[in-house]
Amino acid sequence: MICCGRMGPRCIPIYGIMEDLEPDYPHVKYADMEFDNPESHPIRNAPECKGFMGIPFTLYYKNGKLVKATSSIQSMPQVKSILDAQFDKK
Repeated sequence: MICCGRMGPRCIPIYGIMEDLEPDYPHVKYADMEFDNPESHPIRNAPECKGFMGIPFTLYYKNGKLVKATSSIQSMPQVKSILDAQFDKK
């Protein structure tokens, strides 16, 4: 799970959700990227992110393949739903 954003009001809640969920989903790796850094170019320009209007961009990869992408603020239930659907809770 990669959250690509800034330290703004829509991004900080996602970072907190990631921290809160880490103990419940230890088989998922969590990372954050600064939206404006050159290294985030592949995230910002991923075809799955075309048309996204709000940050953060949150991408979920499984075995090196992008399986889900969301933008803007997400709630804990929304993130858990994606994690449960894509990465069986262990």
